Amino acid sequence: MSQNKIHIWWNTNINPEKWHVEVMKKNCEGEHEFILNSDSTDFPIDVEDFGTFEEDLLIQSVKEKFPGAEVHLKLI
Repeated sequence: MSQNKIHIWWNTNINPEKWHVEVMKKNCEGEHEFILNSDSTDFPIDVEDFGTFEEDLLIQSVKEKFPGAEVHLKLI
């Protein structure tokens, strides 16, 4: 099982709307806990480079930066 779990969704609660990525990592107890999100200045991907219907390109970029992670697209 992967150490990282990543959730991606189109954030409609902000203006302008944009993609949001949240990275979770397994702790020593085997539970996933938050470590980083796309609002962080040191996040390795600029989500603003991806448009509304470019989730496949964003997912590909996330998989390149976080190899082996479980990536989940949340439909909200």
